[in-house]
Amino acid sequence: MQDFVKTIIKEAGFIAKGYYFEGVEKGFKTDPTDIVTVADKEVSNFIIQKIRQNFPEHGIISEEEKDEINHNAEYTWVIDPIDGTRNFANHIGDWCVMIGIMKNRLPYIGAIYDALSDELFFAEVSKGAFLNGQPIQVGNVEDVQISNLVFQAGIIRQGSPYSSTPENYYRYLNFYKNLMGDDGHWILSTGSRMSLCRLACGRVDAVVLNAGVFHDNLPGFIICTEAGAKFTDSKGEKWQYDEMGIVAANPKLHQKLLELF
Repeated sequence: MQDFVKTIIKEAGFIAKGYYFEGVEKGFKTDPTDIVTVADKEVSNFIIQKIRQNFPEHGIISEEEKDEINHNAEYTWVIDPIDGTRNFANHIGDWCVMIGIMKNRLPYIGAIYDALSDELFFAEVSKGAFLNGQPIQVGNVEDVQISNLVFQAGIIRQGSPYSSTPENYYRYLNFYKNLMGDDGHWILSTGSRMSLCRLACGRVDAVVLNAGVFHDNLPGFIICTEAGAKFTDSKGEKWQYDEMGIVAANPKLHQKLLELF
């Protein structure tokens, strides 16, 4: 199954990259924050078709499908065909193809492919995390003030699947205020879950987000935790599938970040 995942995610990335360079028109699913393109749908259809041909008994959850396929299956594939669609549609290169797999509804395999850079991040639970076949791990920065940090407070917008609760939104604004202090802090905002991959291989030190849904976070959760990150909600509780807010970093830095909430 691992080789199959690696093959189809790269093939899907090749399809997406073709649309990216040719250009695509964007539309909206629910509101202007929920963008979709023909590329999202084509990549989703490709991955689903390949899974159903090779593993017809498996379950599938895709961002572009309304209903789950084979809900009671032992293995369930969780697909985000193009994560960072807003970037993709505006010809900004920070996007990726993501596949997560659950076994008996528990995290099992995570794969994220950056097609533009030909970088495949892959992890299986209890077997470590890898970038193009080479082991990776999170960095060791412990000082919040010098950390390279990705941050997004989220939005409150009725009808949007990405809308936060007011409580959580203001918790993240409070984090931002405490992080900035009197001296400020260098913050990144990427618009895709490539930020989690960069955390897993030590390119960034922390990812603090209040945005995204299940399919956005499952693959990155597996990759980051297998690379040694602590990955929780903003209260330090174990990340759950329906939790929008996440805090991910190496364990020592993670605790210091939680204190800023």
